[in-house]
Amino acid sequence: MLKFMKAFCGTAVVMSAASGAYADEASTKNFSLNVGAFAFIGPSYEGSDEFRVTGVPIVFPSFGDSAERSRVTVRGVDDVRLSVFRRGGFDVGPIVGYSFGRDEDLSGKLDGLGDVDGGVVLGAFTSYTAGDFFVESGISSQVTGADDAGYLANAAVGYTAQLAPRLSMTARTGLEYASDSYMDRYFTITDTQSNNSAENYGAFNASGGIKNVGIDLSMEFEATDRITLRANGGYNRLLGDAANSPISESDNQISGGLGFLVQF
Repeated sequence: MLKFMKAFCGTAVVMSAASGAYADEASTKNFSLNVGAFAFIGPSYEGSDEFRVTGVPIVFPSFGDSAERSRVTVRGVDDVRLSVFRRGGFDVGPIVGYSFGRDEDLSGKLDGLGDVDGGVVLGAFTSYTAGDFFVESGISSQVTGADDAGYLANAAVGYTAQLAPRLSMTARTGLEYASDSYMDRYFTITDTQSNNSAENYGAFNASGGIKNVGIDLSMEFEATDRITLRANGGYNRLLGDAANSPISESDNQISGGLGFLVQF
């Protein structure tokens, strides 16, 4: 995880430097660097009923036409969005990130299934913001570490509310669609894997479709002009073959996190 975060931080800085070709003068005036740390708790792997806690440092830039609308949006380590075209409330741009894949040693339930290799993720997104409401969609694929990693497509709607002068809340709900190849990598059990499995899983062929629907809630408190405290919680419901796969022990996937950011 720490090895990846170094790569992620480097990617964020490179994105910031490269953005000069797209950002106007007002955007560069609002440039800042966010440095912080977060602790996450969530399923050991997608479909697991076991949990693990991970602590990571994080660094990413923020810049935009106003302090409220940065051109960089971090949805996750595998989903960092850079708005290169902005017109009114519309934003369009690339998605970059890194997928960790899935290590067999994350859980005894995966013994015998082998590792799912991680790699660089590339894609594109579009979003529209109207006041406190937003809608967004994106599509991305892992382009290194696998011959055919498939793709993920997502769509969401959300709302941001200012609860107090220094306290805000964002609620977001959406769904993810996974291709056949993506589902094969994470949810199919081949005959060989079935024979090697410590859990004696039966063979299973996972097909593409809507993989999950979910909702997440995040809170931000500006402790000072430079320090922001963040908390978030999320719930995803696995659907289709993601839920039917033998390795999926719980359709209900719950996660949360606490952390802070210092703005420079």
